[in-house]
Amino acid sequence: MPHPHPLPPGFIVLHGNRAEDLAQTLIAWLGRHPLQPLEEEVVLVQSSGMAEWLKMEMARQAGVCAAARVELPGRFVWRAYRQVLGAGAVPRESPLDKLPMTWRLMQLLPGVLAQPVFAPMAQYLRPTAQTAEWASEPASIAPDTARQLQLAAQLADLFDQYQNYRADWLQAWAAGHDTVTTPAGQPQALADDQRWQPALWRAVLESLPPEQRSATRPDLHRQALARLQGDEDFAGRVPRRLVVFGMSHIPGAYLELLAALAPHSQVILAVPNPCRFYWGDIIEGRELFRMERRRHHPRTGSPSAPPAWEDMHLHAHPLLAAWGRQGRDFVRQLDAFDDAAATAQRFPLLKIDLFGEAPETADTPLLTRVQQRIRDLEPLAVRHDDAPLARDDRSVVFHVAHSPVRELEVLQDQLLALLAQPGLAPRDIVVMVPDVQSMAPAIRAVFGQYPRHDARFIPFDIADLSAKASSPVIVALEWLLRLPTQRCGLSELVDLLEVPAIARRFGIAADQLPQLTQWMGGAGIRWGLHAQQRAQLGLAECGEQNSAWFGLQRMLLAYAAGALDDAPAAAAGWQGIEPYTEVGGLDAAVAGSLAHLLHTLDGWWQRSQQQATPEQWRDHAQWLLGALLRSTDEADAQALAALHDGLARWLRACEQAGFAQAVPLAALRHGWMDALQQPSLDQRFRAGGVTFCTLMPMRAIPFEVVCLLGMNDGDYPRRAPRSDFDLMNQRGMFRPGDRSRQHDDRQLMLEALLSARRVLYVSWTGRSVRDNSDQPPSVLVSQLRDYIAAAWGDEAVACRTTEHPLQPFSRRYFEAASPLRTYAREWRSVHGVLDEPLAIAPHDGTQGASVVLADDSAPLDMERLVRFLRNPVKAFFKERLGVGFWNPEDEPGDTEAFAFDGLENYQLVAAQLQHWPAPPQCDAAQLQSLVASRLGALQRAGDLPMAGLGTRKKQELQATLTAMASAWAALGQAFGQRTERIAVQHQSQGVVLRDWIDGVYQRQANAAPEAVQAAGASQRAWVQLQPSKVSAKGKPRPDKLLAPWVRTLLAAAAGQPLQGCVVGQDAVLHIQPMSPAQATESLNTLCALWQLGQQAPLPLPLNTALEMATITALTPPAEQEKAYDQAQAAYEGSDYSDSQQRAEVREMCLARTFADFDALCAARAPDGLGLADWAPQVYGPLLQWARECITVQPHAPEADADAAPAPEADAAAPPAKVTTKAKTKAKTKANADA
Repeated sequence: MPHPHPLPPGFIVLHGNRAEDLAQTLIAWLGRHPLQPLEEEVVLVQSSGMAEWLKMEMARQAGVCAAARVELPGRFVWRAYRQVLGAGAVPRESPLDKLPMTWRLMQLLPGVLAQPVFAPMAQYLRPTAQTAEWASEPASIAPDTARQLQLAAQLADLFDQYQNYRADWLQAWAAGHDTVTTPAGQPQALADDQRWQPALWRAVLESLPPEQRSATRPDLHRQALARLQGDEDFAGRVPRRLVVFGMSHIPGAYLELLAALAPHSQVILAVPNPCRFYWGDIIEGRELFRMERRRHHPRTGSPSAPPAWEDMHLHAHPLLAAWGRQGRDFVRQLDAFDDAAATAQRFPLLKIDLFGEAPETADTPLLTRVQQRIRDLEPLAVRHDDAPLARDDRSVVFHVAHSPVRELEVLQDQLLALLAQPGLAPRDIVVMVPDVQSMAPAIRAVFGQYPRHDARFIPFDIADLSAKASSPVIVALEWLLRLPTQRCGLSELVDLLEVPAIARRFGIAADQLPQLTQWMGGAGIRWGLHAQQRAQLGLAECGEQNSAWFGLQRMLLAYAAGALDDAPAAAAGWQGIEPYTEVGGLDAAVAGSLAHLLHTLDGWWQRSQQQATPEQWRDHAQWLLGALLRSTDEADAQALAALHDGLARWLRACEQAGFAQAVPLAALRHGWMDALQQPSLDQRFRAGGVTFCTLMPMRAIPFEVVCLLGMNDGDYPRRAPRSDFDLMNQRGMFRPGDRSRQHDDRQLMLEALLSARRVLYVSWTGRSVRDNSDQPPSVLVSQLRDYIAAAWGDEAVACRTTEHPLQPFSRRYFEAASPLRTYAREWRSVHGVLDEPLAIAPHDGTQGASVVLADDSAPLDMERLVRFLRNPVKAFFKERLGVGFWNPEDEPGDTEAFAFDGLENYQLVAAQLQHWPAPPQCDAAQLQSLVASRLGALQRAGDLPMAGLGTRKKQELQATLTAMASAWAALGQAFGQRTERIAVQHQSQGVVLRDWIDGVYQRQANAAPEAVQAAGASQRAWVQLQPSKVSAKGKPRPDKLLAPWVRTLLAAAAGQPLQGCVVGQDAVLHIQPMSPAQATESLNTLCALWQLGQQAPLPLPLNTALEMATITALTPPAEQEKAYDQAQAAYEGSDYSDSQQRAEVREMCLARTFADFDALCAARAPDGLGLADWAPQVYGPLLQWARECITVQPHAPEADADAAPAPEADAAAPPAKVTTKAKTKAKTKANADA
């Protein structure tokens, strides 16, 4: 029955150099010859970007885009085979697609390797560096399985290429011939070491069920062509119209099928062709084409015969000749099927050559001139008499930066300038890079730094991201699929908890996660699930300590039993487990959520230890998804659906291949993740903002602005080494139409150049970030620049190339005479630039706003003053600006305790001293028992190293704490009567310093002689424990005296001349009172300094200032120079010992404010004074007080660190006096007291 809407069949090829013209002509033709209302329009494209753009063009021009089936060519071809040959003869999916082919080969390889013909292939199964990841799998996994899977995947990809591009080879191999056909059509016998490939292909065919052995792509293709070329009527079985749009490459077999469909369907190919003349002879390989018919005529003036290669530059466009080989091959392949004369006669109203003929004028921008000269095939020898290029023509620009991040920062500024032009929107801009996966984090960091309400915010979207890169759910799953080889560090567990789908599954709210993370670190979790998992990694000696199970037990015990007191029976914990008493309160239930997670991980770890069949792995994987994940939004739901689909796809591939062997977890990971990477047109490409994407073939979508980033030498064209056994890659085997990464990338460069309508922006890392040396761009960029220079002069390239400084805050961006500009106005105040030459509407009004300071009305006490003196810059940022500096070293890491620095030792000792009783309850025996008990708890808590190192560290701590306990007990005997705390206050220059002096004791009249000797001449004194070392070389350490000094000053100024005793790790400090006048003078200086420190960061870091405080007007020059050197070493570090680790500039706030010692010395306080002025004023009195008023009494050395020393040992040791004056004074008072 005739169709109510007949369409004349035929093979129509539209050529054009602009995608808009091709789309307009095609859509108009479809509008004049519509299909039935419910009939699908079948359109083939190669990328999701082209699919989206074409749909939008159809909707824009026709008013609506409906009933359009847009699909990939490979899927359509297989569907066409089923339509032509019948569903019974062709399975729904090809059994020899890459995914099922991989597992079919996995099934076959172990059985065929014993045959002599496969001996050369066996060498590819030997261990290599590429199998290092697989070799790290558990010992239960045979390494042969991993290498076989790698080889199977490579061979599956190779045979897939053979099916598309060498079907004649496979047919000859299936017939038993070990030959290949050369491009000239001659059979050639394979070398002996390559005969395993035909044998393997025959083995693959024999492994297929009998009904599928003729269902290979070569056989189905041959059968379909025979049926289509017969007299059979296919009306209603094949689509009445088929459109192929925007493709610059189609395999020859696909073209043959399209041509065979033409008598039964209307086949329309809209082909991007950069040139309106015949250009097939300008590129190497022209002799491989035997078809003499040519669609396009030669350009006027071209020679009738192809010129010699040495004369080709006189007749060809150099960029087209350098980049266009792939496009040339495709156009020449089309010539075998395209009869333009017949098409014009059959469709007289259809214009099939869509090349604009706008002439080049003086106002034509450079980009358009280049595109037109490619269109017209104009060689450089053709001269134009037009006016030179305008200097303000920015249609082609080049930008040179120092790093990919700087490229993006420069791009952001340039796009903001471009978007100020009328008629340009973010969606009109595309940014293409060689690998968007690696650049995605930098893109988000740079373009996501401004909030949406900021006028500088540019909406953007990143396309072409893999499933792993675009979904945290899939990232977490891939980590879990490597669980047997994971270290399971604390940071990795926290990363899992930060995945919303996992947190929701275990009932962990977002505001609970910080608390849980703190608990996990505090409970001692560092790495490993448990002792069994560590043993499986070959680290059985590490045991349970600091594993996740170790920390969980501590948290659960504390939650179940509550906080334990200090009684010896409770202090031992329960079954060797030390409770982590921080767990409690309303949030304690979150520890149960952590327990649930760890039990789930343990269950998955147990399952992953054994090999399993694909069906069993499917069940395990579905259990994992259900036990670990629960979607929180649409993105999570889509990721979970994709995971389920990918798992089903992998299992279906194994079923098609008949693969049912038991395989390790690595096989599941490989198959599942590969199934997620299957090509699809479902991914969104354009989302309304600037589109970032990877340079991919057949994406010649027109954009107003096309930006190419990362065009570095060596990065583009990209390298894609092919297998050694790829016969297509052997010398003399190349055929027109073969895919090559090098040719693809050159074609992409040509397409990018032709797709830009207003601006072509090219950027590369042209300067080394280390030494600023030149780094060349991609050879393709160099060719473009050379062409512009040859056609319009070197100045045309130079004036369009901008080299940017290393930093975004360089002063060059803010100099009036500089051509460089930036919209990062935050840097303007750094250089004292007050004007705003680059305005963005609407302006958000934040520039120049006053800094909102934190409330400073809190009273000043001793603790705040000491904290300020210790680091004035940090105090300013924290108290006045409300800014805290996060130090990653302060966070619990993924490694257990091993070696301890000074700060860690301080923290360990401080944690123990918190539990010591104050005099007079500090009995020596009680303290010794408490030390032993607390050190045992410390070891059970995992705060000490494992095994022998932990024992040694425990002994060191016990020796230190035992000596301190002896000294503390002796002071408790001397000062047995506690007095009321003393209120102190000092006021100066509007600053009120108010606090209490507590810990004040009265000496007992009946104290034992050894207690009297420990207390010295003091009658009333304050006593204090200090967790740090307080002396060096028998002298007090000034950097540890800030708190005692301020306490002494306030007591003396208040008329309470108290003495003091400080028990440190290494000694006891006996502190004599000072005169009220000296104290008042020093306090006045500190109050003045405090006032200045509330206005600006003061250049007065403690250790550096202490070194500078020794310099006075009377200091000899040699001593001054030495003091400066020591101050510089204190701030920047030196080459000796651990000086670099102790350098003050390592403090983040200091590094941010004063980058080096020179900057520190040059800085000035608000009163105009600097480090050299303030250091002697502030810390000179401190140094004098330390020399004259402090006596150092070292702790007595312990004979045996493991044995608790007698309390009398420390009290009996005579104090070491640091100065003659202090010694004489102390001895006189001691004699008088005696």
